[in-house]
Amino acid sequence: MKPNFNPPYQYLSSPGREGKRTLKQLGIFLLLFIPLSFGACKKSLELQPLDAYLDNDVWSDPNLTQVFVNNIYDQSVLAYKDGGFGWGAQTDELYGNFDWTNENLYVRGEATPDNQTTGSLNNWNKLYGAVRNTNIFFANVGRLESGSDDEKVKRMTGEVHFLRALAYFELLKRFGGVPIITKVYDVNDRNFNEKRASWTETETFILADIEQAITMLPAVYGADTDKGRATIGAAMALKSRLLLYAASPYYNKANDTKLWVDARDAAKALINYTGAGYALYGNAAAGNHNKTYLDFFNSEVIFSRVYSGLQRADRYNTVSRDLSPNGYNGYSAYNVVQQMVDDFEMADGTKFDWNNPAHAKDPYANREPRFYSDILANNQMFKGRLTAFYEGGDDSPQSPFSPWNASKTRYCVRKMVNENHDWNKQDYEATQWVLFRLSEIYLNYAEACAALGQDGEALTYLNKIRTEKAGLPAISASGVALMDKIRHERRIELSFEGHRYFDIRRWGIAETGSKSADGIRIKKQNDGSFTYEKFVVQARTWAPSFYYYPIPRTEIQKNPGIEQNPLYN
Repeated sequence: MKPNFNPPYQYLSSPGREGKRTLKQLGIFLLLFIPLSFGACKKSLELQPLDAYLDNDVWSDPNLTQVFVNNIYDQSVLAYKDGGFGWGAQTDELYGNFDWTNENLYVRGEATPDNQTTGSLNNWNKLYGAVRNTNIFFANVGRLESGSDDEKVKRMTGEVHFLRALAYFELLKRFGGVPIITKVYDVNDRNFNEKRASWTETETFILADIEQAITMLPAVYGADTDKGRATIGAAMALKSRLLLYAASPYYNKANDTKLWVDARDAAKALINYTGAGYALYGNAAAGNHNKTYLDFFNSEVIFSRVYSGLQRADRYNTVSRDLSPNGYNGYSAYNVVQQMVDDFEMADGTKFDWNNPAHAKDPYANREPRFYSDILANNQMFKGRLTAFYEGGDDSPQSPFSPWNASKTRYCVRKMVNENHDWNKQDYEATQWVLFRLSEIYLNYAEACAALGQDGEALTYLNKIRTEKAGLPAISASGVALMDKIRHERRIELSFEGHRYFDIRRWGIAETGSKSADGIRIKKQNDGSFTYEKFVVQARTWAPSFYYYPIPRTEIQKNPGIEQNPLYN
């Protein structure tokens, strides 16, 4: 049986008088104490939302207001299966072994406005829930008395501007322009007729929130208990990603040069920003590329979501178990597809080619260093033994060890897996989902420069990734060839982090990610060598409507002013 999904957090109704006092005291205690339990290297903001409080308490005590803000992080900052793997399973990156985010509705071409279930990545309700809570904050934050906590209130206000911008960006990239809601609806509101803003109007609203956040947020946090909150750098990174999307071919059909200039300048402003000391971290050639994700709040991390190791948050702090092969008592939850495997270069920077006899004979030899840090393939050392994805091996569908959890493609994700953690003793641990990091900003900048014909500058930052992060030779290219190199580098460097799904849409080539999900059958020969045969794991169907998600029909029924996305009934 596949493992059951248990939501990581539970929300309770408002307590009575005695419960209210107890929860208030407990809330402040937890807010101050829980982050300290990560240990010396993993102290951070614990973003677990606490139980509900009565209205007057929340807006009379800044500490309780902060708990309310923490709750919005849970709604706005999506991670792991919700922020990366589920998206990858709808592209030529991954196959979802258990359909945890209902990605099969899309890869089979079956998604409609009527089947957007709670577990899907649609998240219309969750994201508008975040928007509602940000608007509640703005409507009530003025009730806090001025005094010694003024700086904290200012910082919280900056956090909420950032979180509302992030929630609207998540809506924008799923649905296009959406209704811009700034009021708080209550039980007395009976009629809803909020119309959708345009893509550009939604972008403008998000940018305004980002600019407000930048003026109110700190560059860094002095207290370990506050790490994980929004910063100036986080807001600048969101601006960079948003403006890159806006300049991209699918949204910028007129190829307005100014949009590319804005995208370039936003990325360069963050690259030049000295307030937080951002720097590339982890080198694949040195064998420590995965430290980018496993070392909390390292120099490359601009903004991340940390999950506590104190209690089980299934699918969020069980990621090492979830991604690992069945022979290690893992779930193989997301399987790397063959097309993704084949796109990793050789060690000398040339392309891998099945038509090359040497490559075909030993396809996992002499590959670029990131291949070995990101993908777990057959006959690789992992947790003290060689992997056995070959037919009948311990990590295969014929294995005696939980064969239902075996990888269907015969590959697992190694990126983000903590191989030092023993999930057989405890399946959960403190984890970090990196939402923004410096490598992305370098690639954003390189892409915008290339679009503007500034090839030299683009190459400088593209090659920083290749030489300083990937351990690959620098390249030289220009024009269309350079842009292709940048797109390839995004595919590899940012793999499984939730970028590919939206990159191929903003480039206007989304159908390229909907080809069949392929795997490899591996047979072990008597002499210990292996033979390889590609096969189709999952046939996929492309529907032109899938440039955007459908708005759930229930939302349109509640608000007739909302127009459905194109090509949905």
